[in-house]
Amino acid sequence: LEPNLTPRKLLEVLVHGVPAPTVKVTIPEGKQMLEVAAILEAAKISTAKKLIAKMRDRRLLRRLGVPGRTAEGYLFPDTYKLKAPTPAGEVVEKLIRRHRAVYFSLRKKHIKGYTKLKKKLRWGHQEIVIMASIVEKETGQASERPLIAGVFLNRLLFRSFQPKLLQTDPTIVYGCTVPEVKSKACRKFKGRIRRIHLDDPDNPYNTYTHTKLPPGPIANPGRAALAAVLNPTKSRYLYFVSKNDGTHYFSKS
Repeated sequence: LEPNLTPRKLLEVLVHGVPAPTVKVTIPEGKQMLEVAAILEAAKISTAKKLIAKMRDRRLLRRLGVPGRTAEGYLFPDTYKLKAPTPAGEVVEKLIRRHRAVYFSLRKKHIKGYTKLKKKLRWGHQEIVIMASIVEKETGQASERPLIAGVFLNRLLFRSFQPKLLQTDPTIVYGCTVPEVKSKACRKFKGRIRRIHLDDPDNPYNTYTHTKLPPGPIANPGRAALAAVLNPTKSRYLYFVSKNDGTHYFSKS
């Protein structure tokens, strides 16, 4: 309240209050839910504990149309203006609604690709988000995302490729760090994948021992990764390996 306020202005302030302070928060592509919660906590939006609880709130997820057990994959990476503080449920809902708006817009734009995935692999929203999260974690190069998406889809679609193992390291890391229940081998995970983790059949996210997709997303994919799955680059490639410069070499064998 300023000393020189007119009676009318003073009345307006008392009745309507003043706007709550807002902060800009950027959620980068490829962060998993625990990292997203930490970013929001650092911005004083809410506590990580409350945010994670809402990310695992089945009732909230059902209401928002999230098919998975958690909000993983549906916390859309973007820059948000949020009040500090904001109730955790409102924050999670805002991020999920942003994901849905972007996803359904992309699905409409790439309807041919979506129809192909639905027909040949019987995929829906959840499976596309899972694959997009893998693509997001496998490369930081925007130009490579559609090609990498195509490689993983080839592994699932080509009859000659057996068994249907995606063999992607980020899924192992996710299974050893984020789920509440972890395998015996994952409890020994110290940040680096070792043979016991590659051979671990008890980690459901281990795509070296379990065929096809992991049980859920392993990160929160952005627009480009989602578009890459809906509109992948066609090729005969089945493999790729890092060149150690941020890009990959692709091969049929």
